[in-house]
Parts: sequence; structure tokens; C-alpha cells
Amino acid sequence: MRILLLRHAATAWTVTGQHTGRTDLPLTEAGETEARATAPLFASMLGPDKLGAIYSSPRQRVLRTLELVVGHVSGVVTDEALGEVNYGDFEGLTPAQIQERAPGWWLWNDGCPGGETLDAVEERVDGFIANLRAAHRDDTVCVASHGHLSRAFCARLLGMPLRAAGAFAISTCALADFTKKDGHFLLSAWNRTL
Repeated sequence: MRILLLRHAATAWTVTGQHTGRTDLPLTEAGETEARATAPLFASMLGPDKLGAIYSSPRQRVLRTLELVVGHVSGVVTDEALGEVNYGDFEGLTPAQIQERAPGWWLWNDGCPGGETLDAVEERVDGFIANLRAAHRDDTVCVASHGHLSRAFCARLLGMPLRAAGAFAISTCALADFTKKDGHFLLSAWNRTL
């Protein structure tokens, strides 16, 4: 099994650094350009493989990115398990604003007050990975999601504790490539952009 992971392109809040969980923002013009420009990189990374399935967060910023990067994406399976972390009280705030309210806060230690616990994030990511493994043993699939959720997906797919996700920086419209070998996933590319 092979997984190509795609983070969505730029929105108004990714530009300002605001935490965007459940808020359903569109791509900016620059984000649309970024996604179109990423299409050849995706095609190059995919190579001769054919996609057996495409899974996506249901948020418009992710679906539009998929459309522009992958092309015609009929049959995309949207799954709330790929939605961004629910930031609760921190939705729409920048890191500096969060630090004013909660000095020393770090998502991967503290979760989100009024939002999602780290246990809940881990449970939904692990559930999605288990379903993916069961349904696509020998397929190449594309998974499209968000920044923090992509980092959580990477850590858990590689068998790491969730807090290890904090070590994986990921840019907008970045790609990652995972391949299963001897029952375990290997990371062969991370944060690939133009």
C-alpha cells in the first residue's frame, strides 16, 4: 500500500497564522495558484501508479485543492475523520494570541480548551488508518487534509505517539509519500512543495 498525503493550499487564515479548524474558508487566489502549480509535482510523485481511492476532509479548502492538484476527482470519499483539529476556544486565533491567553500552550501537550482532546484526535486518526489499511491493502491512495491533522496522521501511521506530530512541520499544499513494507509504513517524502 502507498499513501500520498496532501495538505490544502493557502487560505486567508493560513496567511495570517490563525488556527482554522471547523471554519470553512475558501482558498485565496494565491492558494488556487499554488494548488495548480502543485499538480505537476503530484503527477511526478504518483508516477505510473494509479489512484485506487481518494479520501478528503469535507472542508471546501481541501476539496478545492484536490480538484486543482489531482484533477478530475469523481468518487472522492469525504470523511470527517480527516477534518482539522477542533480548536474550540482557540479557533481563529494566532499563536501569539493563544500564548497571551494560555502561556506555554502547545497543542501536542494540551489539546484545545472548549474543543478536541488529544485522545479524541488520536482515536479518530487511528480509526481512519485502520479502515484505510483494511480497504486498500495493495492500492495507492491519496489522503487530503489539513496542517495539524496531517501531522497527526503521519505520526500515528508511522507508529509514533501523537505528540511526535509536533516534530513534523508542513507547508500549505505540501505532499508526503508513505509506502508499506513488511507491515510497517515508511516515510519516503515529507513536506514536498514547489
